[in-house]
Amino acid sequence: MTVTANADGGAGSPYVLCQDLFKIYKIADLEVVALRGLDLAVDRGEVVAIVGASGSGKSTLLNILAGYDAPSAGAVTVGGRDLLRMGSREIEEYRRSDVGFIWQQTSRNLFPYLSTLENVSLPMMLTNTPGGERRERAEELLRLMGLSHRLGHTPERLSGGEQQRVAIAVALANRPPLLLADEPTGELDDATAAEILDLFGAVNREMGTTILIVTHDPDIAYKVGRVVMIRDGKMSTEIRRRVTYQRIRGDVETDQPLEEFVLVDGSGRVQIPRDILEQLNIGEKARVQIEDGRITLRPGE
Repeated sequence: MTVTANADGGAGSPYVLCQDLFKIYKIADLEVVALRGLDLAVDRGEVVAIVGASGSGKSTLLNILAGYDAPSAGAVTVGGRDLLRMGSREIEEYRRSDVGFIWQQTSRNLFPYLSTLENVSLPMMLTNTPGGERRERAEELLRLMGLSHRLGHTPERLSGGEQQRVAIAVALANRPPLLLADEPTGELDDATAAEILDLFGAVNREMGTTILIVTHDPDIAYKVGRVVMIRDGKMSTEIRRRVTYQRIRGDVETDQPLEEFVLVDGSGRVQIPRDILEQLNIGEKARVQIEDGRITLRPGE
């Protein structure tokens, strides 16, 4: 059996495209702005790590891309499908077939009273996949995860790393082209976390799945080809490998140089890192000029 991903979306255009996204939550009499004009483009088959401080909007972004939440303003398309124009039934079908989601807490990914094989087979029951095909695909996914010897085990009989491997298989059960992972290694030790990242690499390589990972891993820039940082609800900087594009792996590779870029959003906005502003003694105002083909930034007072 060959494990493949769906192939939706137009060629040449980003598979995931967010434009000027805003998300405002109302808590009692307070309004909390989680996203403030966020832009993001991810190509088909790309692996992107998203980092940022707590409360920066990382999980909010994943929830919007998963169809669990809707933005207050802006546009978001996945595989050419406009999530804001989809009705409740279309969103439900999208969550079943087009996107897989992995939570940090393994208890949210698995049913404790079902076996490993049953947990992976369950999403396929929602798409009316025949029983024989469900079992065949579940076994193939668990083989890919290195868990062929754990088919009959319930979650409490598995280690944390094994539970997260099963969670990945569950998320991939219906061949989604997009896989979203919210801190998938946050509760694991370093060695097990590296194994999980290697598995994401195998999934991306063998299935062509587009993967977005939210993480606090300080070394993630040395493990993936592209890292984007969210600050104050919008993308601020991006780190890429200068020489060779690397998808994802668990080991740290420091021999390839990295390049860091400040991002310019669709409205021309740029976030200047706070430490640079402090070095230049720039407060509320700044002077921006073009000199010899370069943009210069000076204190406004």
